[in-house]
Amino acid sequence: MEIRSNLVIGVDIGGSHISACAINIASTISVPLSSLKRREVRADGEAVEIVDAWAAVVEDCAGCLPNRSDWRIGIAMPGPFDYEQGISWIKGLHKFESLYEMNVRELLALRLGIAAGQIRMMNDASAFLLGEMKAGAGRGSSRAAGVTLGTGLGSAHYYDHVLYDGDLWCTPFKLSRAEDYLCSRWFLQMYESVKAYGSASITGRQSITGVKELAMLYEEDPDVSMIFTRFGRHLAEVLLSKYPPSVQDRLIIGGNIAKAGRLFIPAALEWFREQGVAIRLHTAELGELAPLIGAAALWEEKFIDQNRGDKCQINGCL
Repeated sequence: MEIRSNLVIGVDIGGSHISACAINIASTISVPLSSLKRREVRADGEAVEIVDAWAAVVEDCAGCLPNRSDWRIGIAMPGPFDYEQGISWIKGLHKFESLYEMNVRELLALRLGIAAGQIRMMNDASAFLLGEMKAGAGRGSSRAAGVTLGTGLGSAHYYDHVLYDGDLWCTPFKLSRAEDYLCSRWFLQMYESVKAYGSASITGRQSITGVKELAMLYEEDPDVSMIFTRFGRHLAEVLLSKYPPSVQDRLIIGGNIAKAGRLFIPAALEWFREQGVAIRLHTAELGELAPLIGAAALWEEKFIDQNRGDKCQINGCL
């Protein structure tokens, strides 16, 4: 298939939204946020409803490409998912249950009126890291690890032009697994726990609904400060066990919780110093554009998805 455009539609699919942007992969990547399209999507909707919502955003972005045979689409998608075949294995995670065992790539291609081969897919955390390597905090490095902190814990590792999907979320840690200590849910549980034990500063406050609200109390509340410090130390412990200095030059932290990085990264760095190791932590630079750029970059170089998304080789990229 001959492609007559350098534009690729980069897509990021989250649990409750889709965002997309047309990206020129032949030039130095610079994408204005104003060009990004975003739409809320009911994660508990029927399959046709979800696919229709996704397709509408893609079509909105592709308005500058009237010939659909020129469309190339790169999609960052949460797992579990067979990225090579395009089949969803998401179940029991309160999102996209109606798509379980369906070939999402073929469904979307049919709805858009294009060939399935015009769509490529990858893990969302891997897309985040590839985007940062391409145009953000990872520029100039050939070895880096990326972590996304939010409602869940995502991870990926870029090592000498090989991009690996990560499994940090299920890494054993303390009494459970790493994700249970490094997500927004942990913050809310800690807040309620401290409140229940009669903290002088927290008792009497109303419940909070997110990390952003909690961060607003940091300066005035020592108990909230303690929660962020503990989170930073948890993060450092997990990162050192999985991504020691021998396998990466820098660690890039992204996701919604990273917006409050100034409140917990110092604690992580202090823990590293206590262990006698030097690890460079960088806050992601591209925000929500990172997975869009990473997904679009699948079309820039040859991409080989090995073991159905577990290991991805980007030949000659970057």
